[in-house]
Amino acid sequence: MLLLINPSSYKNAIDLINLNVDSIFIGTKEYSCRNNCNLSIEQIRELTLNKKQAKIYILVNAFFFDQQLEALTNYLCQISKLNIDGIIFSDVAVNQICCEQKINIHLIYTPETLVTNYDQFPFYLDNHISEVSLARELNINEIKEIAKNKDKMKLQIQVGGYAYMMHSRWKLISNFKEVNKLNEGLTNQKLLIREVTRDKPCIIYEDIHGTHILTNYSLCLFDKLKELNDIGIDTIRIDSFLHNDEWTLKVAQLYLDGIEAIKDGTFNEDLAKKTMDELKQLDEISHGFYSMGKDDLFCLLKDET
Repeated sequence: MLLLINPSSYKNAIDLINLNVDSIFIGTKEYSCRNNCNLSIEQIRELTLNKKQAKIYILVNAFFFDQQLEALTNYLCQISKLNIDGIIFSDVAVNQICCEQKINIHLIYTPETLVTNYDQFPFYLDNHISEVSLARELNINEIKEIAKNKDKMKLQIQVGGYAYMMHSRWKLISNFKEVNKLNEGLTNQKLLIREVTRDKPCIIYEDIHGTHILTNYSLCLFDKLKELNDIGIDTIRIDSFLHNDEWTLKVAQLYLDGIEAIKDGTFNEDLAKKTMDELKQLDEISHGFYSMGKDDLFCLLKDET
């Protein structure tokens, strides 16, 4: 089982490489959503020269209109000439362009909520997609069933960081600000929004790609690592969006230690509990949908006794 993590800055990317993480993913402002580490082409080129044994993936998870496809094609051709190891994408236009331009590169399909069963896999494989990120809304029994039938497909799952809930191309915060004649700068920053029927708020964030809503807790599946490894999950992913360098390095180190403990047979309940306690000090955390059917579904681990 490998660790894929999103750096929170260029410096953090170098620190993670020196920490010997398996792989990192970075992006650029115009083509990446919900991404902490947006770099220029020159910065990406420089980073690839210092990647050591780590793999570097480019996040191209925005959705594109027809008038953007020419620029997207040029961008994909440009980054494919760099020493990168793959592209993480959400819009199938990316896959189509790679096929048309004969860009032979590892493609990871991350459509957020759509990969929910293994019947989809033959279609993906036929279209040169050999790795997918499973939807966060799956519980452990559903994940096991998919992993049992993955065939040649590699599976990825998010285990840390805020969980994506919704994305709209509408600039909802800007519109709200205009209607209410507010002067505050509200875009490109973490804000909270709460429905009247809910006790806890969600994160709302607006950038050039529109408005994004995420959970206000971080997913945390450290205590489930061995189970995920045993059922055949190939890569665990940590999203650092809206977190800082210190958080990203600390969480990366804890998960690397957990993977190493699985390899040498020392991963146990005591290690899991100790590490979960450390992670609770960094964030409000939850298993999300993983434990569906159990009493702790949607319960934040910080609040459990």
